[in-house]
Amino acid sequence: MPVIRVSCPANALTAEQKAQLAPLLTDGVMGQEIDPVTDVGRDITALMFNEIADHNSFIGGTPVDKPKHPRDTFWLVETIVAAGFFDQARRDAVQDAIKKAFVTVLGDDGSVMEQDGVRVSPTYLARLYSLIIEIPEGSWGVGGRTSSAVEIGKLAGTDPSRKRFAELQANTAKLKATRVS
Repeated sequence: MPVIRVSCPANALTAEQKAQLAPLLTDGVMGQEIDPVTDVGRDITALMFNEIADHNSFIGGTPVDKPKHPRDTFWLVETIVAAGFFDQARRDAVQDAIKKAFVTVLGDDGSVMEQDGVRVSPTYLARLYSLIIEIPEGSWGVGGRTSSAVEIGKLAGTDPSRKRFAELQANTAKLKATRVS
């Protein structure tokens, strides 16, 4: 049950684009969190768009209400999850799903940016910042009580007979074992 926050300057996304992005981002994250993605899992996933006034949004020290280029904007996608759900391969897959969601909605203009062997295409993705914030085991709350990643997985409908659930249990056990308090 991730929480997904998309922060951006006001009007960086239209209402239609937000409506298209929301299910793509939800399923992209949920697809790495639980197996299979369920309606219950989707229903307990929160996604919000935070629009920031242009005069409070800056790129390179210049407010976006006075852009250097007409298409100057940015997006910050914060995906907040219980730590037991992800290993590096799943983090990478979430990053890829977020990128694909934006390209699906905003399109691919064919532009490419390359710097020291790092390639970004389309170039507007250089201003798509994506953070996966993993909440330590024992620090996530659901319904007013602390819930483990395994309990969240059960609540979201993860099939306990699948490999993914065993992976979740193993990750959660390791995190609990290393927790200081």
